[in-house]
Amino acid sequence: MAISELKKRQKIRKRITAILFVLPALLFLVMFVAYPVFQSIALSLFKWDGAGSWEFNGLENYRKMFTTDRYFWTALKNTILFTVLMTCGEMFLGFIYSVLVDLGVRGWKIFRFIFFLPVTLSQVAISLLFVKIFQEDGLVNAMLGFLNLEGLQHIWLGEIKYAMWCLIITSWWIYGGWHMVFFLAGMQSINPEIYEQAKIDGASTLRRVFVITVPLLKNVWFVLIALSFILGFKMFTLVYIMTTEGPSFATVVLGTRIYRYAFWVHKYGYASTWAVVMVVASLIFAILYVKFTGYREEALAE
Repeated sequence: MAISELKKRQKIRKRITAILFVLPALLFLVMFVAYPVFQSIALSLFKWDGAGSWEFNGLENYRKMFTTDRYFWTALKNTILFTVLMTCGEMFLGFIYSVLVDLGVRGWKIFRFIFFLPVTLSQVAISLLFVKIFQEDGLVNAMLGFLNLEGLQHIWLGEIKYAMWCLIITSWWIYGGWHMVFFLAGMQSINPEIYEQAKIDGASTLRRVFVITVPLLKNVWFVLIALSFILGFKMFTLVYIMTTEGPSFATVVLGTRIYRYAFWVHKYGYASTWAVVMVVASLIFAILYVKFTGYREEALAE
């Protein structure tokens, strides 16, 4: 009887110890993740200017956003477009970077440093740099002038059909190295004997990349697509600093609208409505992505 009682006490102590270890992280999540999310959901049902009392107005904020706000559908379309093109370009560049580094081409250590460097820099600084590059007397137009291609010169950030592409290209430059790290980690886990056998069989370097590397990095592709989409939906800094939603609101996205409604016109309840929709859209994508790719079942099977 005494032995069983002792075992029970030991189990209780172990559980208490485990809870104490988990508790700090749990409190952090509750205070800085869960509470703000529920606070935003609640605030989306009210009118609040940031100073007075909350005024309940039910689903009026949602009705207004979906029906009368002329920016919502444009912002949603731009956010999806930006996210899709950003993801495709970044993953392509990241994979090319990782292949060059993994193959050990001459100067690969320098290339690895150069490719990853933008990830470590401030997005504000990068945004200001690319504003200079894309402006009328910037580097891009200077290079076109040097090549006698003056007809291709534009005010890149000031024209509707080019402004969004400037933002997308900038995001590629920033996050290509971030994807490279994930791809390199996946490549290091591939058995070198597979490549050796393919080389003996006469497969070229390009064929080995497409036949061996790409399929075996399937789970890495899955994870990066999900992370990139979530990152794209939250994009704010590049858009706000480089174009401030211009020209003519051609680059307006969900993140910049939330900021404007909250901190420019002090409609915190309405801004929370936009934030809730952005989170829900991200969740819907995540659920559909897992469902149709079958990533979870494959991961569990492995």
